[in-house]
Amino acid sequence: MDSLTHLVLGAAIGEVVLGKKIGNRALIWCAIGETIPDFDVIGNLFMSPTGALGFHRGFTHSIMFALIAPLIFGGLVYQLYHTEGHKKNIWKYLISALNFLLLFSLIVGANYLFKADHHPRWWLLMVSVGFGIYLTWRLYKFYLTKNLETPKTTYGQWYLLFFLAFSTHILIDSCTTYGTQLFLPFSNYRVAFNNIAVADLFYTIPFLICAIIFPFFKRGSKPRAFFNWLGIGISCAYMLFTIINKVHMDNVFEKALAHRGIEVTRCKATPTILNNFLWNFVAEGTDKYYVGLYSNFDTDPNVHYLNELPKNDSIKQTLSTYKEYKTILWFSDGLLAAFPADTMTVLSDLRYGGMTDTIRDYHDMIFNFYVQEKDGGLKVLTERTPSNESFGELLKKFIKRVEGY
Repeated sequence: MDSLTHLVLGAAIGEVVLGKKIGNRALIWCAIGETIPDFDVIGNLFMSPTGALGFHRGFTHSIMFALIAPLIFGGLVYQLYHTEGHKKNIWKYLISALNFLLLFSLIVGANYLFKADHHPRWWLLMVSVGFGIYLTWRLYKFYLTKNLETPKTTYGQWYLLFFLAFSTHILIDSCTTYGTQLFLPFSNYRVAFNNIAVADLFYTIPFLICAIIFPFFKRGSKPRAFFNWLGIGISCAYMLFTIINKVHMDNVFEKALAHRGIEVTRCKATPTILNNFLWNFVAEGTDKYYVGLYSNFDTDPNVHYLNELPKNDSIKQTLSTYKEYKTILWFSDGLLAAFPADTMTVLSDLRYGGMTDTIRDYHDMIFNFYVQEKDGGLKVLTERTPSNESFGELLKKFIKRVEGY
């Protein structure tokens, strides 16, 4: 899932585990714990594209990591408070600086993402800056200049906090199409339940609202507990809905194929980004793939558009000796289409489908790998060709498709 979702989930778990003992610090530490597994993205800085692909959501997303890592992180935080190192000015300045940088990044990111005509929306700029100033003032008054208490916590409690942070991070990531390598170092099998997108507004936003509200209430108060458990309840209910919807979409696709008399070796339904109502379909036949989109709000139960794409096995056979190709094939769970493109080949991960109903080739696909045989090896680029349409235009088309027809 996206970083914001992990932060919100971590805050809620931290409140349950240690909120009554140490207040909002439990939220912060567990939110940090929720993001630690994703630090493996640093592999992008010094690894090849395919190397980073296998490294991300690898060992830091395994059961072994969830069991062992809390021994270290829980011990470090326990020692920090046990020795009262958290009261030292150098520590307080460091934490304040990190909080300020995070807040600044969120403000800049929000205004950049939702800008209009290449300029920030004035109302969003005013609200975000005003909220940022308020949070900075609270950080100064209630943390930087305050004589902090020494929490009475045990090593076991800190272990539990980080264990739950890592475990829930791994579990929720396993629900996405990207999946996680849960069983490393014993197996690199990628577990992917395909029931929720890596970013889902309907999951995150209600949870986020509750997570923003409850920290402002007094530690141990009933309203604080109410809003926290309300957020947890909403997130769990929505996750249950995605699982039920996944089963429903699998049935829709299988019936659509049967209605057309199409025989396939396997088929898969995966949710599109930001929602759980529009789904990608991909099925593998003998010599072709079948791909399409279906919305919960569509009136045609048989999938209105079902596109056929050639498997081009001869192209893939040519690339099969390269290590990079084997990694891409493993990552895509074998649902990989190959298209010739001038001096290179484009490999499309069909699990992520396209943004439109009509799919002709890789130009209409979301997740592409551009590969080229060069100097006895395979050079890989993962960047998709930029669309000629603006983000706003693409978003409008996407929303319209979610609404169904």
